[in-house]
Amino acid sequence: MAEKALVPVNAPTKLTLREKLDFIPAGLGFVATAIAAAITGLVRGQDGIKSYRTHVRYAVVRRFLWRMSIRQLHFIYPSTAEAYQILAKKKRFTPETVQLEHGAQGHWIGKKDAKNVLIYYHGGGFALSAYVGHFQFYYDMMTELNAAGKDISIFFISYTLSPEGVYPTQLRQAVGALRYIVEETGRDPQTIFMGGDSAGGHLTFGVLSHLSHPHEAIKPLDISGPLGGAFTMAPWVSLAAELPSYTRNAHKDYLSMKCGSAWAAVCFAGSEPDNYNQASQAPPEWWKDIKTKALLIVIGKNDVIVDGYVVSDGEAHIGPIMDRIMGDKTDTGMSKAMRAWFMEQL
Repeated sequence: MAEKALVPVNAPTKLTLREKLDFIPAGLGFVATAIAAAITGLVRGQDGIKSYRTHVRYAVVRRFLWRMSIRQLHFIYPSTAEAYQILAKKKRFTPETVQLEHGAQGHWIGKKDAKNVLIYYHGGGFALSAYVGHFQFYYDMMTELNAAGKDISIFFISYTLSPEGVYPTQLRQAVGALRYIVEETGRDPQTIFMGGDSAGGHLTFGVLSHLSHPHEAIKPLDISGPLGGAFTMAPWVSLAAELPSYTRNAHKDYLSMKCGSAWAAVCFAGSEPDNYNQASQAPPEWWKDIKTKALLIVIGKNDVIVDGYVVSDGEAHIGPIMDRIMGDKTDTGMSKAMRAWFMEQL
């Protein structure tokens, strides 16, 4: 079957003069935050982040994410497709992107005919594109798994960001990505894995819910058996306005709930919480017939959304990916757990 012509998932953002001029006071604020963090880092005590350097970096990133508007963030960051192109150039492979239904795209990493495939949904509060660090982290993991004799490729999804895309747009596109892999590539569901970080974890649970309980606004997808496995890194499963960890880890994580709440208000645009967009509210019986052979959930102890999970000590929100963004390739508890899980499931 011929592939559809590629259409950009998210149009380039053109800022107004006022939005551009706003970078000046914002930048001064970031400098002030860095100076303040450099001072408070000296007296952060046992309850702070172990690394002084990380303490300062996280403070600046925290302010950056809540200070900049979604439009400004779209202007600053490359799109998911552009980040994919950057990785392809760096790793010297030919990029291959396919157009999916409902305006999404899928980016292939590794051999398309690998025995197993991982469908990946990136995080970013549905407001941010995938970082190059996302691609780098999973490219490296795929390479390690392949070297260990585990044949797997990655199908990385570009979906519509907010404010253009509101619930259930991204869930519809996520289901469409799985539909493509099942129906267009003819794969056995047991060779298909699915996963995501943060908002991508939200989509992972949403797709699993749809498989067992079709969403009324999304076309059902019947699969012949359970998926090989599903995993989530620091999944966004609650839209609660307050959790104890929001305050307890406020200065240990680079993500603030002030930022998360603002992004949620835009993406969910007044939608009522349901079992698809707030997995934590679903009753136990909802997951009785979950269509996956295995499920892994990992999260860092310093994550602001940590309450209610089994945790990895000393790690912030999507720690392994954030570390890659900051140039740190040190293996972490979450990355080790994920790699071991794949080794066992493949």
